Amino acid sequence: MTHHASHPPCHQVNNSNGSAAGILIALVLVLALAGGGGFWAYTNYFKKKPLQTKLSSHKVKEEVVRFTNDYVSRALYHNLITIDDIVSMMNKELKRLKRLGSKFPNQSSIINTQTKELNTARDKLSRAMSEVTAALEKMYVIWMVDRARGISEINAQKGTLTRQLADAIRNESVLIGRIRSNPEAAS
Repeated sequence: MTHHASHPPCHQVNNSNGSAAGILIALVLVLALAGGGGFWAYTNYFKKKPLQTKLSSHKVKEEVVRFTNDYVSRALYHNLITIDDIVSMMNKELKRLKRLGSKFPNQSSIINTQTKELNTARDKLSRAMSEVTAALEKMYVIWMVDRARGISEINAQKGTLTRQLADAIRNESVLIGRIRSNPEAAS
């Protein structure tokens, strides 16, 4: 290939500032994506939720609920929170059924049957929860007064109390499942 005099030969000129800027921009973008992804993973998977210490269906002192989680048994704490959620869900469902009954008064036999079953189940769960929270409160006070006796009390009762709540939940599992599977239910 011959070069004409009117066209000077082409030489590649490296612009070191331009390529460095491109690499820097790419690096900043990669770091920003990694940081954002790390923050997202932390907030969704690693960050612990604050401990739930308030129960919505029963009046229990927050320090007793915290004591249950921290010193008695996490399984018992979990059952306590679960049964509280179930009783609250049942209370909402009873209100929904009442509204449905007033909307369709000619179908009261259907609604009354469900309402009666739901009231019975909720009362059983509430009774079990009341018994367990009363035992936990007593245990907490003993523990606050005499640690050694409190630890002995915890070891003697934590398994029984945990099973008591688990059995109460299990006994109503069919009704709980039926409420939760109904998209119209107040869960």
